Amino acid sequence: MKTVLNQRRIFPALLASLLVLGCGGSDSRGSGGISIPGQLPGQIPGAGPENPPEPPAAPVFRAAGLVYGTPAATSDDKGNDTISIPVLTQSGARSLSVAVPTAKTAALLASLAPGNLVDWIPGSDAGTVAVPASTTPVFNVILAKGKSTAAQFNLKKYGAAVSRNDNAPGPMVAAGWVYDKTGATITVGDGHTLTADQAGRPYAQPIRRYEETYAVSPDVKVFNVNTADYAKSAVSDFASIPVTASYDYGTTSRQSAYLLFDNNYLAADTAKVVAIWYFTPPSTTDGKPVWDVPTLSTMLDDKGSDPVSGQPYSKINATSPSSAPYSRSTEPFEMVKNTMYYVGDNEVASYLLKADMGTPNDPSDDKVIKVDAGWPNSGYQYWKNMELVGVDPRSVTDIWLTHGHSDHYGTVVEQLRMMDNAGKPIALWASKEDAAGVTSDLQGNAWNITGALPASETVIRERISHSYEYDKWYDYGNVKIMVIWSPGHTPGSTNMLFKVKNPGDGKFYTFGYHGGYGFNGLNSPIAANGWLRLSFQHGFSYLQNTLDVDFVAPQHTNQFPIVEVYQALKAYNRDPANAGAPLTMLDAMRSKVFDSPAVGGVNITGEFSNQLEKRRSVASYAASDAANATYKSIETSGPFKPGREAGLASVSARILDDGKIIQGFVGPQNKNPKLPLLANGITTSTDQYVNDPGGYYVQVAIDVQDTVYKGYIPEGFTQFSPGLGTTITYKGGPVESVHADKGSFHPPEYLRTQRLGSLADAQAVLATIAKGQTKTISLTRASEIVVPAIVTQTFQ
Repeated sequence: MKTVLNQRRIFPALLASLLVLGCGGSDSRGSGGISIPGQLPGQIPGAGPENPPEPPAAPVFRAAGLVYGTPAATSDDKGNDTISIPVLTQSGARSLSVAVPTAKTAALLASLAPGNLVDWIPGSDAGTVAVPASTTPVFNVILAKGKSTAAQFNLKKYGAAVSRNDNAPGPMVAAGWVYDKTGATITVGDGHTLTADQAGRPYAQPIRRYEETYAVSPDVKVFNVNTADYAKSAVSDFASIPVTASYDYGTTSRQSAYLLFDNNYLAADTAKVVAIWYFTPPSTTDGKPVWDVPTLSTMLDDKGSDPVSGQPYSKINATSPSSAPYSRSTEPFEMVKNTMYYVGDNEVASYLLKADMGTPNDPSDDKVIKVDAGWPNSGYQYWKNMELVGVDPRSVTDIWLTHGHSDHYGTVVEQLRMMDNAGKPIALWASKEDAAGVTSDLQGNAWNITGALPASETVIRERISHSYEYDKWYDYGNVKIMVIWSPGHTPGSTNMLFKVKNPGDGKFYTFGYHGGYGFNGLNSPIAANGWLRLSFQHGFSYLQNTLDVDFVAPQHTNQFPIVEVYQALKAYNRDPANAGAPLTMLDAMRSKVFDSPAVGGVNITGEFSNQLEKRRSVASYAASDAANATYKSIETSGPFKPGREAGLASVSARILDDGKIIQGFVGPQNKNPKLPLLANGITTSTDQYVNDPGGYYVQVAIDVQDTVYKGYIPEGFTQFSPGLGTTITYKGGPVESVHADKGSFHPPEYLRTQRLGSLADAQAVLATIAKGQTKTISLTRASEIVVPAIVTQTFQ
């Protein structure tokens, strides 16, 4: 029979008699099999054949337990507090005692919320906790359950673990839903199950990438943790742990658990579970289906309807990844052989780049670069995805962040802790504009603009080791990266180019990665976002005119169908008819839009430029106002560049490049008839109202001889918004001055004509200009170049 723990009765006796045991056995030491960093197996300093040394002592692990009651503090008259903490540990229900200065009590208590799995250094006396002499926290939070029913997952080898101590990693921790158990094993996972590929071909066995089976110690300690009232938590046993009824997504009641092992990842193959905390009431899910491809994907159009809700699968929006990360799981894949990989989920991208500097037999200068860090609570997917493509997550040398939003930095702290526990250094890169704020632009203007990284993210801010140098190539041998500051989505958003060498043909291929594509927060002009709206628009045109990109590496999968492309490729290669001639991702990805017109045998629109055009159009044109009541385009609502509120007539302008023809957005992306599932391309659901393949624009880098506009919005600039019918006083910020030469009055603008109805008209207009010419143009209030009835008179 389970015994409900009464902390008021048991704690006094425990305080008098408790010996806190470590996680490695009865002597608080590891169970063997641990190598000491920097030392070869069997090597002992100072050893010699005539004087056999004693083997080194096993490291002392920090102990771990789950807080199940509110800690109590008592003060003395010397400015110290003694804190008592009720915990459920490998050795049973215990109360810990630690003495700290009163000034540190509040910070310590913050880490000891009921439901937190924490670790500590056992003190010399029974039931006490040692206070580290260093700045190491007394208690480290490993996982935090609280009263949340949100799913939490953690792999055995990767992610959260007991903290490093005594020069060795701490024991492993796992978390997830319990799906099976035997007398000696327990199976934990996230329930993500695949039975067939996207073409409907069944797998011989269901694929469960994020599920693991663990060996269980015969003397495992088990606790039934009551998240509704932690004080009612009970000692339990292994036989009583419920098992989730089935893998079906309609099974909404799932049994979640935390598990602690007796050793660290260096001895993962022999480690056993020594403590289990399973949570009641059971965690719940919403009964929505889970797919490898993104939610709402057109690849689901032929999959029928959901028997749970009755809705077509293609119309069901998955649960938020922050509360249900399993709903966004997807398979990792190789993009360039042995060099570039997709390791994100099916909603937010993350890329892995293996850079070889080319020094023979010397890997010391090689790098493993992870670009962006994905959603919080999703680290288990990213680490496992890296392992599945043959990369140990602890081999990562650098993390490059694109901007300060949590769906892109969400697992950074978890990765840092994993690396710290392993004793391995890692470099963290970020834009100074999102980490510290915008203080200046290239034109030499001073600003005081707060970055997007929240003030609460102190660990990330403290651990940033590199701020980007913009518009230069970082050369890592077979991988080169350029970072371009592109404010808009956030003040410090960055775009990246990856030049990756393909081992197959020895050529470099360039991938364009837009790191701030979302229009969220910019839908309608307000005081704080005026300069961001104009910068957002400018950034897309700047990239279209200045970059030559082979392939798209999207940041989100609803921006470009990178995951669908891989799933279509996989289905193609699994077809027995294609077994003798498999294709690669470089074959499956299109560089040019298949249905764009061809000039000289080459399609005029690149897939990267087309992707950029989608959001450029959303920000710019009145179609946004008509399609979405929350949108107010720049065309109708501003802000308009200072001095252009009524447009400009017959103004002189110098042409700074050869101009480009930009086709309106083409909805089906990556149409590739070589692969049946891509024969019609993939049409994503987001903002399809801007689909306009029959529209064309001539876009040029141009120096408008304007006596007012200087490439930025001045601080306190006041302007009437016709679309809103109100006057707005804007906070200032850089627009073209992001890329301008210092001290320049007229920074280059990337302006386009009004819409042209045919490619022939666009070609006729483009033929009238050349780099270096000075022309006369007229501008609308939205700084579009006016196209007269005779289109060839656009530039005079």
